[in-house]
Amino acid sequence: MSEPTRVGWCANVLAADSIDDMVSGLRAVTDAIPPHTPVGLWIPEPMLDVDPQPLVQWLGEQNCPVLGFNAFPQHAFHAPVVKEAVYLPHWADQSRLDYTCRAAAMLATMLGSSGVGGLTTVPIGWPSHDVDHDQAAAAIRTACERIDIIAKGTNTQIHLAIEPEPGCILGSAAEFARFVDEHTLNDLGQRGLLRACLDACHLAVMHESPAGAIEILAESDIAIGRLQLSSAPEAHHEHFDDLIALAEPRWLHQTSIHHDDSFTLVRDLSEAPTTHQAGVWRAHLHVPIHLDRIGPLHTTRDTIVELLAAAATLNYRPSVEVETYAWSVLPAAIRKPTLGEDVAAELSWATQTLREVGW
Repeated sequence: MSEPTRVGWCANVLAADSIDDMVSGLRAVTDAIPPHTPVGLWIPEPMLDVDPQPLVQWLGEQNCPVLGFNAFPQHAFHAPVVKEAVYLPHWADQSRLDYTCRAAAMLATMLGSSGVGGLTTVPIGWPSHDVDHDQAAAAIRTACERIDIIAKGTNTQIHLAIEPEPGCILGSAAEFARFVDEHTLNDLGQRGLLRACLDACHLAVMHESPAGAIEILAESDIAIGRLQLSSAPEAHHEHFDDLIALAEPRWLHQTSIHHDDSFTLVRDLSEAPTTHQAGVWRAHLHVPIHLDRIGPLHTTRDTIVELLAAAATLNYRPSVEVETYAWSVLPAAIRKPTLGEDVAAELSWATQTLREVGW
């Protein structure tokens, strides 16, 4: 009998600017969570220019598995204002390709011989950034081929997982599948080099069925490389002003409005209408996955359950990580005394939910 999947957590939550900062942040969280819990590391580009040995040493001493890298934010993810800059550089920019391949080489070192892991990445880019789709597809192919060479040279298994996100060029699993088909990237999926990272918050905001997303990706030969467990706040026919009150200046909070048969995606929660409010509103703002309510607001926690249940029917097991990175901008009333305790509560709920869906 194979060992059950252990839920990991995502280090995107750490405002770390150096390897030493990353180690300090990891230490603070892991003091409060079960030993040997896997971590999805975030290694911004500047960290690739320094010796990672202190991080490698700490991970080894703690016997802390690395499930992969979050190579989506390439630069300062915790700057005072990030917004659409999180999608830069896009996949038609040479620096995105270079960064991804360098990150893959570092990941291979951390995984060690026979290690398995993946890198999540930006869904091509943001539409207003004027991305050449053909160039982006060519760069993704080059990245996958280079990652394959790195993996074979280090006796590891590494893949690149594109993460669809609301409002982006690839805003849904369906759009990702279409992009793969139109740019004949299916062979990369068949070889296990190109996969999808499905984020439950993103699926919920787009009202995309988790089971349907997995199915449509499979039809284009795309497997699931990682499941990111995150939840969105929801105003369900009321309390719209309470949702708008969660708007903050750092990250982009794409907001969907589903009313009757219409679907509208607003660029940012701060731009949501203040009049004629109706229907179901969901915002891309990662809130604690163990909560089904945040004050008067609902959350989309049920989408997480649906995603895990759908993935449990697959004949393989993607890696799973909790990805609530927005703790620093969430109301104090829904937080525990420390970040480690916040993460621990989410891990506990996620682990129990995996059991309940028959994972």
